[in-house]
Formats: sequence, C-alpha cells, structure tokens
Amino acid sequence: MKKLTIFRKTRLSVLLLMGVSLSCTNLDEDLYSEVTPDTFFKNQDQFVSALGAAYTSLYDYGNGDFRKLQENTTDEMVTPTRGQDWDDGGTLRRLHLHSWNLEDPSIGGGWSFCFGGVNSCNRLIYTFQTLVEEGNVEQADADAFIAELKVLRAFYYYQLIDLYGNVPIVTDFADANPTPSTAPRQEVFDFVRAELDENVPKLSKTVDISTYGRMNYYVGKMLQAKLYLNAEIFTGNPMWDESIAACDEIINAGAYTLEANYFTNFNVNNQVSKEFIWAIPYDEVFAKGFNLGVETLSYASQATYNFNYQPWNGFCSLQEFYNSHDDQDVRKGEEGTVDGPTQVRGNFVAGYQYTSGGEKLLDPGADADDPDGPWINYSPYINELGPQSWRQVGARIGKWEFENGGNVDMNNDFAIYRYAETLLIKAEALWRKSGNPADALALSLVNQIRSRAGVDDLTTLDGPVSFDAEGPMVAGGALYNEIGREMFAENIKRPVLIRFGLFTQVSKWALPDKIAGEVPLEAEYTKLFPVPRGQLNANPNLKQNPGYSGGSGG
Repeated sequence: MKKLTIFRKTRLSVLLLMGVSLSCTNLDEDLYSEVTPDTFFKNQDQFVSALGAAYTSLYDYGNGDFRKLQENTTDEMVTPTRGQDWDDGGTLRRLHLHSWNLEDPSIGGGWSFCFGGVNSCNRLIYTFQTLVEEGNVEQADADAFIAELKVLRAFYYYQLIDLYGNVPIVTDFADANPTPSTAPRQEVFDFVRAELDENVPKLSKTVDISTYGRMNYYVGKMLQAKLYLNAEIFTGNPMWDESIAACDEIINAGAYTLEANYFTNFNVNNQVSKEFIWAIPYDEVFAKGFNLGVETLSYASQATYNFNYQPWNGFCSLQEFYNSHDDQDVRKGEEGTVDGPTQVRGNFVAGYQYTSGGEKLLDPGADADDPDGPWINYSPYINELGPQSWRQVGARIGKWEFENGGNVDMNNDFAIYRYAETLLIKAEALWRKSGNPADALALSLVNQIRSRAGVDDLTTLDGPVSFDAEGPMVAGGALYNEIGREMFAENIKRPVLIRFGLFTQVSKWALPDKIAGEVPLEAEYTKLFPVPRGQLNANPNLKQNPGYSGGSGG
C-alpha cells in the first residue's frame, strides 16, 4: 500500500476543519477532539492538511460521469447493453449516439463534479483568507496555498468551459449568490486565463514527494498548454505560440521524461513514474474511487485475477479503434489464444481468457445456442450496441494493471497529466501553426512516442482516421490516431475529436447498422452538453446552451 500524499494523511483533520458535509443522524455524539485556530495552522504540514478537501474532489475523475462524458461519446469506448445489464434507461447508448438529454444522469454528474471542485476550492480560499484577517495566519504563509487553490479551481473551470461552455463564475464562498447568472464562454475563458497568469508563477517548481498529487508550477503550465491548445474552439482565436511556450517550460525543465516501459505508467505501484506531471494517488483504503476492473471485465474474470469481487461486464473499446493499432504496437498487446494463457499485456484485454491456474475460463451463462460460445473470449467485434449485445463482445480496458487478489478500489494512481501528452500537445500546436504535415519538429516529438511503442516513425501527420481506416487522407489524421492510441481512456478523447473537426462525424460510425431503432446525431450543437435539468429548475438565471430545449436560450 502506498504511503504518500496530501490525500491520505490528512483526511480526518480536513473533515474536522472544513465542515465537509457528512451524513449524521446522531446529534448527541461525543466529540473527543476539535480543530480550532489555537490548535491548528501552526506549521506547514497543517497548512498542507487543510488543502485535502479540494483534492479529494478529484476522486471522481478516474471513474464516474466525467469519464463517460469524455470517453463514451467518442470512437474509443462504449458500454453495450447486454440484455438487462448496463441499460440504465438507455443513457449510455445515448452518450455514444450523441442523443443525450437534459435528464441523463451523466450530464448532471459532470456538472456536479466540476462545481463540487469549485466549491471546495472557494471554501478553502475563504478559510485561509479569514485566518489571515483574524491574525491567526501570516499573509505570506497563506499566499502560496491560496495560489494553489486558485489554479486547482481554474482546472475545474477549464473542464466546465470544455463540457458546457457557458457557465456561472463563482468565486465567493461566504456571500455566494445561490442563483448566479450564466457567463459567456469567452468570459469564462478570460477568467481562467487571468487566474493562471497570476497564480501559476507563485507555485513551487519542486518535483518530489512533497508535490506529488498537487498543483505545482509545471502542472499549472500543463493546464495553460491545454487551455491555449483549445483556445480556438473556446473563443475563435488560436493561441498556438502560447501553448508551445507552456510545453517548452515543462520540457526544458528536465524534471520529466518518457518512461522506457509504457506500462510503468499504469502498474499497480506506478507512483514511481518519471512521466507523471500530475496524478491522483488512488488507494484501496485511503483514496477510493478508481474502479475500472469492476466496470470493464466479465463476471467470470474474477477467477483470472483472484479478485475479491465479481466484475460487472461493462465498458469496452470499439473494433475500429482496436484495429487501428499495428500488431507490433506494445500498447495493443496480444490476444489470448485457444491454445493456452499466452496473452501479452496491452491497453486491451482481448481473446480467450484463463483462470489464474491456467484453465480455460468458462462462461457460466452460456448455453448450447449461445453466440459467444462456452468460453470467455473477448472479441473486438461488437454485434450491436444494444439491447442484445453479446456478453463477451468488446476488447476490455486493460491499460491499468489488475492486481492479483485486488479489491473493487484499485491502487493504481491515475495520471491527469503525463509528459507524453506534453509532447503531443506541442506537436499538434506546431502542426496547426505551420500547416505542414511534414513539420520536422512535430514529427520528431510524435515519433519519440511511437518509438517507445515499437512502431515505425511517421513521415507525415496526415492520414485516414482510426474510425474510417479505409477512408480518404485527413489533415492531421495520423496525429489524431497517435493521440488516441497513446492517451486511450485517459479522459481526453472528446476534445481531441472536436479540435480535429471529427466529433459530429464519429457518431455515424458508432455501430450504425447495429442500433435497435436509434439514430445517431451529427449536430454541431452537441459539441457542448446541455445545462442539466436539475440545475435549470434550481436556478432560473442559468441560460441553456443552443440546440437544447428547456431553459432560456434553448
């Protein structure tokens, strides 16, 4: 078990100090300790402890609704409806078909994830400012932590700009307006940019255990690089030079490097990765929430990994995306064969599966007429999106190592920002700036990543895209494919599709001939999600995004 970070050692003090909402029905509890300004905020460790509540809001990043919005809407991930399993009222099918509505829970969940993080940051900023005003903390001691919280808040607002576009800007905790008005996307962008410009220079440039899992200077630079890379989408004005400059600060610092082994980034004990710029340090005891194993593998796969739980047979990848990998690409891995447990680790779990003892894994639900066959054999082919998808279809998500004897909550840390993405961002910004698919520097950056994957160098960034491999050459298509292969399942694919002008096209490739009466949409307005129905009902000052019914502006 990892013994690391702000997230774990500080949970009790954070909950006591910050008044995190806890379910409690016994109003007569005996209190054996109390945190007050007289007993707390006496040293740097206690200041760090106070930050914990803002970071624990990130636990839903690796799992949950945020991931569904960023991945299930793309060409790399889907959750088929297998009989009664994973139907959820059709919500996950609608995400893949771009046919979501205001009531779909993932739409509301993404909003709550982001604004929950904003609220935690606002509360902690207010706490530090109050302690300074009351003379309990020196301004100089509080400033660095306030800057850290403002950059973290900017991260949540970056996600809000991306997902919803036009959202309220809320920075006041004590006197917060309960019904704030919607701010235009440009205004929210300007707010985030200004917050980063002011506060990133105040962050520590230290890269060690003391800043692992926290906002430091280079995390802030990575956030700026992504903000500027998407500036043309967010505001209509490109900022390629600014994105390149932010990447250069990270690259030239020499603090990060590509790991020689790609899977070092995804092992159980992956906190050793030199590639992590910012990661969520998940832990089965102290930092729960990363549940990929239970969500992707078949029920029978419990016997493969000796799990202390039975998986749910859910999320998987699509055949076109799986086949976009060369067979020699280490990120693809090798399928298990009928002749024995020979599967080679990759981003996918595919082919025949075996028990931990080496016996072929039987599907306990199979019968003589079962189209899957009697054995667990994960097929990249998916017969239909639903409602009668076969139980074994879809290459499963095996990017993060499944721990033998593991629990529902995994111990693998989840990188929000990886150095490989820094190189890809710079390559994309260089290509977009020059318009040259043979840009030498851009190609060299991409080929560093391809070299590690064991595949040949690219000579052009153009090419057919992964979900239409037989189609025509697309500007930047080869770069698009490489971003997808390297960053698979890391919650970035939806904005990549939007930047490459492919988001409204990808749904027509979403198993178009295998959908029971459901028609995928190709509408421009789907590049933004709607303001959730529950938020509109609670706040009449919110303005609905164009294209959606319900609320003003619909």
